[in-house]
Amino acid sequence: MFSRFIRKTAAVIAITAALAFSTVSTAHAQTPAPAVAQVDIRAAYSKSVYRIPMRDGAKLYTVVYSPRDTSTSYPILLNRTPYSVAPYGDDEYKEHIGPSRPFESEKYIFVYQDVRGRFMSEGDFENVRPHRTGTWVKDRAPIDESTDTYDTIDFLVKNLPNNNGRAGIYGISYPGFYAAAGAIDAHPALKAASPQAPVSEWFIGDDFHHNGAFFQLDAFRFFSAFGQPRPQPTTVWPAGVDYGTPDAYAFFLEAGPLANLNSKYFKGGIPFWNEMMIHGTYDVFWKARAISNNLRDMRPAMMTVGGWFDAENLYGALHVYDAIERQSPRCAQHAGDGTMVSRRLVPLVW
Repeated sequence: MFSRFIRKTAAVIAITAALAFSTVSTAHAQTPAPAVAQVDIRAAYSKSVYRIPMRDGAKLYTVVYSPRDTSTSYPILLNRTPYSVAPYGDDEYKEHIGPSRPFESEKYIFVYQDVRGRFMSEGDFENVRPHRTGTWVKDRAPIDESTDTYDTIDFLVKNLPNNNGRAGIYGISYPGFYAAAGAIDAHPALKAASPQAPVSEWFIGDDFHHNGAFFQLDAFRFFSAFGQPRPQPTTVWPAGVDYGTPDAYAFFLEAGPLANLNSKYFKGGIPFWNEMMIHGTYDVFWKARAISNNLRDMRPAMMTVGGWFDAENLYGALHVYDAIERQSPRCAQHAGDGTMVSRRLVPLVW
C-alpha cells in the first residue's frame, strides 16, 4: 500500500521525491499542474458522523466520507486536526476531500477528526501534547495523540462498512504533528503515515521560536484566536483581537513591552501564552513537546514532506525525517521508496 500511497501523494500535491536533500530546477518548478476532473462529492460519497470513544471515555467527533459504490472495499485515509472538520451539518459536505483532487476519484474512505478538546470533540486540549511515555515525561495521563489515533483506527476498521482493514494518516503543519504522533506505537492497521511540514519543536525551529528567539507577531496573532479556552463543544471559531490598524508595526509599538500584550489584550485568558511567558528557556516543558525524541521503532511506512521556502515548518520536516532515520531502523524509510519529499513552489492541484 505504501508505495502506491507515495506515488499518488507525490503526483497530486506537486512535490518531488528525493532520498537526499536536492535542489530544484527553476524551469521545472514553473511547470503548470495538470488539469484534474471535478468530482461531485455529494454524488460520489455519503457522509456519516461518529463520536468515537477513547480509552478514557472521551468521545472524539469524527466525520466519514465513504464511497457510495459499495461493490468493493477501500482503505481509510485519516486526517486529525485542531482546526475544525467543518462543515458540521449532517447534510453539509466539504467542497473537496482528501489531500488533493485526484484522491477523490481514486476513492478512499476519508475520515476527519476534531482532536481531543477542539471544536466538537470531548476532553481537554493540550498544545503539542507530550507522548505519555516519552523522553522527559513523568506521571502523564494514560492518553496522548498516539493512543487517540490508535483508538480511532481500531474503531474505524471494526465499524466502517466496506473498509479493507488498512489505514493511512496524513496532515500538514499542525495536523502534520498529529500524523507523526499517530504513527508512534501504531495500530497494526496503520500502514502508512505522511507528516507534511509537521510541527515538531516550538522552541527550536517551528513557528513561535527560532533557536529560542520568540516570534512575537506570529505567536500573538495565532493564539489570540486559536488559544482561547473552549469549555464546551462548539462549531464556531473564537474571535481574535481587534487590532484597530492594518499596520502590525504600529500596533506592537503602541502596545509596548511584551507583558502589555497579556494585560491589555489577553488578560491572562490564553493558557498556552501564559506557559510561553513562564518557560522562556529550553526547559522540561519544551523538551517534553519535542516529538522527534519519541519517533522510535516506527512500524508504518513513513513519507515526510517539506517545502524549502516554508519559513515556519521546514525545521519540522527535516528533523522528523532525520529522527525516524536514526531511531527506526526497520521503518520503510529504509526500503528505497524515496520518502523524503521536497515540495516545489507550484500551485496545489485543486
